Amino acid sequence: MSQSNSATKKPRLLLRIFIVLLLIAAMTGALGYKKYLQIQVLSAQGSVAPPPISVTVADARQALWNKQIKAIGTLIAFQGVDISAEVSGIVQSINFESGQEVKKGQLLVKLDNQSEIASLESAKAQYDVDHNRYQRFIQLKDENFVTGNVLDEQISLVDISKSKISIARAALAKKSISAPFPGKLGIREIDLGEYIAPGTAIVTLQSVDRLLLDFTLPESNFRDLAVGQLVSFEVRSYPGRNFSGKVTAWDPILDENTRNVRIRAEVDNKERFLAPGMFTEILVEGTQKIPVLTVPETSIFYNIYGEAVYVLETPEATETDPNPGYILAARQIDVAYRTNGSAGIRSGIKAGDLVVTAGQIKLYPSLRVAIVDDVPELEQSSQ
Repeated sequence: MSQSNSATKKPRLLLRIFIVLLLIAAMTGALGYKKYLQIQVLSAQGSVAPPPISVTVADARQALWNKQIKAIGTLIAFQGVDISAEVSGIVQSINFESGQEVKKGQLLVKLDNQSEIASLESAKAQYDVDHNRYQRFIQLKDENFVTGNVLDEQISLVDISKSKISIARAALAKKSISAPFPGKLGIREIDLGEYIAPGTAIVTLQSVDRLLLDFTLPESNFRDLAVGQLVSFEVRSYPGRNFSGKVTAWDPILDENTRNVRIRAEVDNKERFLAPGMFTEILVEGTQKIPVLTVPETSIFYNIYGEAVYVLETPEATETDPNPGYILAARQIDVAYRTNGSAGIRSGIKAGDLVVTAGQIKLYPSLRVAIVDDVPELEQSSQ
C-alpha cells in the first residue's frame, strides 16, 4: 500500500516541476520580446535627426582700420626751469607768492645791490673825467698843443671807462632776478634777509599752457609715425576722460639697448587740468590702414586655443537629407581691436562668412542650426 502511494506521488511532482519550468520559459520569452520591441522603437527614434538649434547671425564685412598702438608716457612742461641766483647776496625783496602766475620779465627777487650801485656811479664819474679831458685835447690839438699819440691814449681811456660802466651795469642787473618766460611759479625756497650763494634755488617756473608728452614705441612701429598724427591718452587724476595731443617730433636714432624710439607730442593745457610729471596711458593712431573683417563683439568666445567664432557651413545634400541646412564650425581668430560693440578681425574668417552672435555657450562644432532674427529670451537666459 505504501509503495503504490509513493509511486503515484512521483509522477505528480515531475508534472508540477515541468509546469513551473514551462511558465518560467513563457514569462522569459514575453519579457524578451517586449525588450526587443523597445529596442526597435529606440533605434527608430535614434535614426531621426534632432531639430536644429535656433541662432542669430551676422555677416563678416570688410573694412579698413587705422592701427592703434598702446604706450605709456610722462607729461613735462613746455618750458620749465629752476630759477637760481647767478651771484651771491642778501635777499632784499621778494616780489612773488608761491603758485603765482607771472609774465615774462616780471621781477621776482632783488638782492642787496648797494656796492654795485656805488661801482656804477664810480665808473660813470671816471667816464665823465676821461671824456671831458678828451674834449679838451681835441681843442688843443687844433691849436697844435697836443700830439696825436696823446689823443689816442685819451681815446683808449674813454673806451675803458665806457666798458667799466657796462661791467658795473651788468653786475647790478644780476642782483635783480626776473622771470625768463611766462608761467606758473612753484613753492618759494628762500626767505627775506637770507644770504644766498651762486646757484641757490629760488623757485621753479613752469610754462603749463602747453605741455609736452614724451613716450617710446618699439622699433616695429617706427614706420607708423608721422608729424601731426593724433595721440589720445588718459591720466589717473581723471578716470575715463580722454585728452589729446599731436606728435611733433621723434629721435632719428633708436635706443641701442631697448630698440625703442623716443617720441614727443604737444598737448594743449589752457584749462589747466594737466600738470607736468603726470603718468599717462597713451593710444597712438598709426598712419597705416589695415584691412580687417568687422563682426559684433558678442560673436567672439574663448576656447583652449584662444579667441574664436562659430561660422555657419552648408554640408553636402544626400538622398536621405536633401536639405541639410547649416552646421557649425569653430574658427580661431586674431582680433585687432574692440570698440563700440564691434570687433575687427585680422585673420581666421573671410568676408561674407555668417558668424553666430548669441548663445555660444551650449553650441559645439557640427551642430545643426537654423537662422532666426532673434533667439527667444528664455533660450538665451538658459544658455
